[in-house]
Amino acid sequence: MRAVRFHDYRGLSGIQYEDAPLPVLGNGEVLVRVHAAGVNPFDWYAVEGYVNQYVSFRLPAVLGRDVSGVVEAVGVRVDGLAIGDAVYGQTDPESHGTFADFTAIESFRLAKKPEHLSHIEAASLPNVMLAAWNGVFSGDSGANLKTRQTILIHGAAGGIGSIAVQLANWCGAHVLGTASKRNLGFLRELGVEQAIDYTVEGWHEHVGRIDAVLNTADGGAAKALCSLIKPGGRYVALRGLPDAAFVAEQAASGISCVAASGPASVKDFAQMAGVVAQGVIKPVISAVYPISEFRDALERVREGHVRGKIVLSVAG
Repeated sequence: MRAVRFHDYRGLSGIQYEDAPLPVLGNGEVLVRVHAAGVNPFDWYAVEGYVNQYVSFRLPAVLGRDVSGVVEAVGVRVDGLAIGDAVYGQTDPESHGTFADFTAIESFRLAKKPEHLSHIEAASLPNVMLAAWNGVFSGDSGANLKTRQTILIHGAAGGIGSIAVQLANWCGAHVLGTASKRNLGFLRELGVEQAIDYTVEGWHEHVGRIDAVLNTADGGAAKALCSLIKPGGRYVALRGLPDAAFVAEQAASGISCVAASGPASVKDFAQMAGVVAQGVIKPVISAVYPISEFRDALERVREGHVRGKIVLSVAG
């Protein structure tokens, strides 16, 4: 098979689109013929070595985690999936990558692809769904959002933010969102009640008091965002909390600061897939690249400020 593999941690220079061995199925795994693969910031972090303290890659390693495709073979101890099923999901980062003709993935990490979604659309969802679900709903590391509460999603036009908006709407919350001026109309289309241009100085001064904030961007605006939260509310960061002193300062004001974790929500993937099957979630895709143009796709993700997701087309 052909695959995009990285041989070192020097960025794009160490990545090649080349022949690679077919994955060998383990217990509980299925072999998926990849039709599309979502591109995430994690993929860029991996080739730069930024995640080596958390993930042990065996080089050369195939890039990619999000996938949509068709089951080609089924290993032992797999229930509910059969050859020919259209599926989507996310591989474990230390397992097989998805920028390839085939990948092997544990069956609990997969769901059947709804017929109303294309493979491109389905491949855009797993990573952002896992992160948004955890950030919005988790009682441990998220906002623990309830019906009629108000949440502000900072960076609401991005891959995670755009899904978080839709999940918060689905649960009956009031949703505010920030984005650059060019994306404010897009936020309103997603269902944001108040779309806010975060590039305007003092934008947070007229928001009012809210129950929670989900910050999908960096921590630069953490203090301003926490100033909006009622005592007893939560500030949720997807890229880590500023520091222990900041957390303690907010706790003294009655605000809990937590760091969301997409991987922690893998156990809930079947529930997420049920929501997707209902048609509640509209995938947001910025661009689609053929797998041969993986470098351009990675560069686009590296630049940031992407509306929704970048996806690689692999087959079909």
